[in-house]
Amino acid sequence: MLSFILSLALLATASAYSSSPLRKPPSASVSAQKNGFSQLQIPSDRRTSLAHIAALATALTINQPAYSADTAQSQDILEARSAENSLAPPPYGMEASDIFYPPAFQGSWKAVSKTVDIIAPCGFELFTGGKAGYDNAVQKEVTEGNDLEYKARFVTLSGGEDSGGIYLAADREYNAREIAKAAMGEYSVVDTPMATPNRYSCVLAPPGGSMANLISVDIIAIARKSEPVSSDKFVCSEFVRQIVTRAQKTNPNAPPVTPLSVKEIETISIYNVAGKDKIQCRQRTATFLLPSQTDPLALKKWQLSQGKPVDVRYYDVTYTRA
Repeated sequence: MLSFILSLALLATASAYSSSPLRKPPSASVSAQKNGFSQLQIPSDRRTSLAHIAALATALTINQPAYSADTAQSQDILEARSAENSLAPPPYGMEASDIFYPPAFQGSWKAVSKTVDIIAPCGFELFTGGKAGYDNAVQKEVTEGNDLEYKARFVTLSGGEDSGGIYLAADREYNAREIAKAAMGEYSVVDTPMATPNRYSCVLAPPGGSMANLISVDIIAIARKSEPVSSDKFVCSEFVRQIVTRAQKTNPNAPPVTPLSVKEIETISIYNVAGKDKIQCRQRTATFLLPSQTDPLALKKWQLSQGKPVDVRYYDVTYTRA
């Protein structure tokens, strides 16, 4: 669940979409956890589509897993991390070549994503845009209910050593393009060089921007886990590294480009099948900072975060069959 850029200044956040009430997250009015950090000036922030794209790097299998009491008891790490708002980095690794869901997702859907809560675990000082950025995000996304509506589809594929041969996968390129269109405009996605389970790359044009202001986005999967709970409930997660740079014309002699933003984002999705034509999902995204060798301020922010996420968001997304 997994959000796109609305301007160059908005490249730092993650968002997502979801539903299926677990334990209600803290209310938006008290979500920022204050501490003694000194004020750091960071660009302003609001909902972006980058994390939505990151959240779309999932696939769904046609092979229904076997369920048992032992399975339910042993595979509850992800749901607990979401319900308890865990601030620790993901404890799992790359457990599969993709995420394989039950077959209920097959086909085309209309998705509506609603922001439930926005949390600043490290205080406003490390939240993008500071207190003003946090207040603006809560006002626009939570209070005003700035929902995102887009189309999504899932298609049958073959391959993958651990997929059982045939599986149902998210059409990543199509889904990401539809989210970008809904968030940034009809012609926001200029190119999609790669769209695989482990890497998604695209070139974006900010709203109203020229071809000289193109943004290159790389989303690389570094951890993945799924927990089949029952025949109508499925929990999964992906942990990705999101790298945003200014796009360059192809030039083998061009110097390396310093990224505008490098972050790691965990997206936990808890799906509930509510019938053949409706799926609900509660999604939680947690954005972690990374150290920088070239940016002293980014290094300082990473040190202050002490390994905790700086931006946590809960989303409810409802899929209705198109």
